[in-house]
Amino acid sequence: MDAERRTKIATALQQYRETVLQHNFLLMRLVIEGVEAQAVPPNCPQEIADRLRIKELKDHYIRSIPKNITSPRDLLNDDVRADVISHYDLDGVSNLPVNLNERQEYFVGLRANIPESVEVAEFPPPDLEYLCTLVSAVTGPGLPCYRQHQQTNFISSIEELGMKVMTEYIFVPNRDSEGGEGDCPLMGLWEDWKIALAFGIGDGPQDAEWAGSYALYCRREDDEERKWRYGLHDDGWQSDVYDSVEEFLGFYAHCKEQTEEEVRKDELLSNNRVLGVVKFAPRKSG
Repeated sequence: MDAERRTKIATALQQYRETVLQHNFLLMRLVIEGVEAQAVPPNCPQEIADRLRIKELKDHYIRSIPKNITSPRDLLNDDVRADVISHYDLDGVSNLPVNLNERQEYFVGLRANIPESVEVAEFPPPDLEYLCTLVSAVTGPGLPCYRQHQQTNFISSIEELGMKVMTEYIFVPNRDSEGGEGDCPLMGLWEDWKIALAFGIGDGPQDAEWAGSYALYCRREDDEERKWRYGLHDDGWQSDVYDSVEEFLGFYAHCKEQTEEEVRKDELLSNNRVLGVVKFAPRKSG
């Protein structure tokens, strides 16, 4: 891969990170304002009120709080911005450092699991390989709790998912063969494409029964040359197939993106609740 192509990939990654970060900070501000607007018990000291609101953020939106944060609004301060971005992966990538040896072992492990009957002109895909030297994972837009339950990773972290699991995500749909459709979990997806080989790059969210992102060695017509492309599916929904990681990142920056309206209509923020007070349903008599 030449220097010009590497620059294009790095630029696409930077644009993706800036886009995701800008939107995520907007959502963070809306959530914090919504939590601050929630009532607390009468005569509640400010320190306790801050703790209740911090707990609300942790439980429903961001999972954890840095030790130097004592109130929700502290998260918006300029002096902690860099730490907040890294702590919550607000720019859509993992804060874990890149382990080049581990990622190379990953590609070697994938290659070893590709059936000998499948011919691949190049492996790993050069654009994906280079992207993996820049970041350890690409996790998508959304605040932490939303990503955990709703977002599919483009590239999963080896450290978090495990080498063995990630190197076993090899699929051979056999759509190009004369012997029939074959038995593959990807059957029924991207039916306009003739996929000779696919491997999983990213895992799906907790709330999905079946989801993931894939590198697809495919072509659309019989007389075309196969090449590596990229796609994502989430249960019954599937993305377009993208020709490069740069194109995919452009799509992925807004994939399943929470809107401002959705956050404002969140029932936890829109309902008139009192934080720290648990309401029990009246016991039915008889």
